[in-house]
Amino acid sequence: MKFFKKESNSVQNQNNFSYSGIEELLDTEEGLENYNNDVVLKLAKGLGISREISSSEGFAEFGAGTGSLAEVWQIKFGMSPLCIEIDPTLIKILKSKGFSTFSSITSINKTLSFVYTSNVLEHIDNDVEALYEIRRKIKPGGKLAIYVPALPFLYSGLDEKVGHYRRYTKKDLIKKVSEAGFTVKDCYYNDSLGILATLTVKVLGYKNKVGLGSQKSFVLYDKVVYPISKILDRLIFRKVIGKNLFLFAVND
Repeated sequence: MKFFKKESNSVQNQNNFSYSGIEELLDTEEGLENYNNDVVLKLAKGLGISREISSSEGFAEFGAGTGSLAEVWQIKFGMSPLCIEIDPTLIKILKSKGFSTFSSITSINKTLSFVYTSNVLEHIDNDVEALYEIRRKIKPGGKLAIYVPALPFLYSGLDEKVGHYRRYTKKDLIKKVSEAGFTVKDCYYNDSLGILATLTVKVLGYKNKVGLGSQKSFVLYDKVVYPISKILDRLIFRKVIGKNLFLFAVND
């Protein structure tokens, strides 16, 4: 993939397709069930997909990881996204779960109606070129949904451990998606209370003696903190601030 440029042991690039955060992915798959369900429901709403109107035709996930979100799509909507993933270990996991898997979006031999990507663009040095590549595969009128980490001041040891180049500002994300040729329809924050949790990780360190970053801490966050965060987001914070950003765009 030509848009990976930076050379580092913790990031993927043209010489290294291995993802350094597989352990964290597996922990979040087990520990963030409610969170992942909510992310998929919000992606579906932004893409205009409902339980009554669902089809796997021309539907893909860019950077599918372990397939945790793809599995939610299957359960909630009866849809199986085409999974795009470059890490060899993750490809094996996806195939073991029965997903059609491709090592690049250009390998898919048809245009797509819907593409979503969750916590992926921050791993790519030249993210605008990645967005261009995605857009070339989306049919006119097709839709793109993006979920990424927000607020650069939150960048922590966890971000570094899993190979993040950046966290996004709302303005910067909209600018980059627009630069790639999409028309942005909506962009809003998610998980306002997650800011406090992420700041705690930044100050105390990732996987420290307190246990921050462990699977148990993810489960606690998922069952206790995130439900409150969802309420606060809905009431006021989604347009103001949050740990992550959703963006929805159309290929006009």
